[in-house]
Amino acid sequence: RSTLFPYTTLFRSAATFSLAAWASWMFDYYPMRDVRELPDGSCEAVMTYASEDWMTRLVLGFGAGVQVIEPQTLAQRVRDAAAAALESYQSLT
Repeated sequence: RSTLFPYTTLFRSAATFSLAAWASWMFDYYPMRDVRELPDGSCEAVMTYASEDWMTRLVLGFGAGVQVIEPQTLAQRVRDAAAAALESYQSLT
């Protein structure tokens, strides 16, 4: 599985992800620059993006199926947003 798309000037940033095997459907909808399948069925992939806000929302939508490896600034934004979402549910109990 290695449909590679060129790095364009529109998408100036790139993120490296770890994807669980069940989240690999992401490849059907989002172009990846590099994909490396791992022995356990998971993958590491690189995807370019234009907006950290958009990428943060995308990653959050995959829950535990996608983890940002690099850049650390994006990983921290995802962690912060996930923590804020969990915190908003604490008041419901």
